[in-house]
Formats: sequence, C-alpha cells, structure tokens
Amino acid sequence: MVEDRIGYKYAKSIYSLAEEKKALKDVHADMQLLQETISESRELRNFLESPIIKTEAKEEVLTKIFGKEFKSEISTTLLQLLVRKGREAFLPHVASSFLDMYDKAHKIIRGVLTSAQKIPAAMLKKIVKAVEDKTGGKFEVSTEVNPDLIGGFTLKIDDQLFDGSISSSIRRLKQDLSV
Repeated sequence: MVEDRIGYKYAKSIYSLAEEKKALKDVHADMQLLQETISESRELRNFLESPIIKTEAKEEVLTKIFGKEFKSEISTTLLQLLVRKGREAFLPHVASSFLDMYDKAHKIIRGVLTSAQKIPAAMLKKIVKAVEDKTGGKFEVSTEVNPDLIGGFTLKIDDQLFDGSISSSIRRLKQDLSV
C-alpha cells in the first residue's frame, strides 16, 4: 500500500536520525504514544484525514496533544514536517513502521496468547522462555481470555498461529469423523 511505503520512508529517516542523535529510546516512546493515541481515537484519525481542516489548525491541535508529552524534539519536528507537507494522515503508518524497525533491530518479538482462563504467571514465564530460547530474541506477550477455547491456548506471533486449544482439537476430530 502507498501508505505503508510512505510511512516506511519517513520512519526510516527518523530511525536513522534518532540513532545518530542517541535518542532512539525517547523517539521509540514517542512513536508508541503516537500510535496508541491515534488508534484509540476515531475522532483524531478523522481529524488527521480531513481535507477541510487547515494545516495551521492541525499543527496547533497536534502540538497541544503531543507537544509536552513527546520526549524528543525529533518527534515534534516529524509531526510538524508531516503536517506542513499535508501528510499528517500517514502518522499512524510512520509510527507503526518505526516501531517495527525498532523491534527488528532489538530482536523483540511480539505475540498474543489467548487462553480459556487467565494463565498463571509461572506458566506464562515458561512460555515466554520457550519462545525466547527458540527464536533467540526477547518475547513480549500480551494475554487475552476467551472462554470459547474451552481449554489450552493459542499463540499468535506475526502471521503465525499456534493453536493448542481444546475447541480446535474438537473441530479437527469432528472433521476427521465426518469423512
């Protein structure tokens, strides 16, 4: 998609600059804040995408929202640059691309573990260690509870799904019996 390519281009430049200025952690925190804020607010997304709202108004509002929250001047400059070039709608793509670059460079793997019940901390720690041992990276996992799984769990890492749930086993068994 065009948005992803444009986002990647800006993110790559910002990543290089942040690395050069030794501000990578601060810019990373800023990009996380930017991504979370935009993804949680439909009004903000609509505001960014609106062709009716003037550039000055967008810059003023974004500065009020993020100005004091950003840890790095690099992030503030990026915000101003994108707005002045009329590319503020690409901010979520820039933040996402930056965060992906950061994760790859720091060997961080993200995943979602879904289980029928809350997983005990000791079990979660074992799962995290197993993934880290297998991949050689740092595994950061978020957890979700879905009672429809009946038991077991699913683990989604990038576009891979490891399904060890009871509901999936029952489904496969039904398919095998119906043939």
